[in-house]
Amino acid sequence: MLADTHTIRALAHIHTAHAAELAAAAAALTAVPVAAAAEALGPVGARFLAALSDSASAGSAEAAALADRFTGGAGAAAGSAAAYDGAALRAAALFRV
Repeated sequence: MLADTHTIRALAHIHTAHAAELAAAAAALTAVPVAAAAEALGPVGARFLAALSDSASAGSAEAAALADRFTGGAGAAAGSAAAYDGAALRAAALFRV
């Protein structure tokens, strides 16, 4: 059995970083100042602003869901690396007898 646990742990760290970036993007999308633009655009821009608001909300939800998946992937990768290391230690102990 051979597993590059260093690389698997690096993947976990990369997933964690991606999750943080996606969470920040989700927060930024929820902060789009649609209400402030409503006064400037008036009734002519109301449909546009409604669509923009819906799109920003949907994008935020998708980014947050993707961040959750990356967080789960990071945990799975870290757990896999630990399991491989544990298996290697147990196998090595068997050969020391």
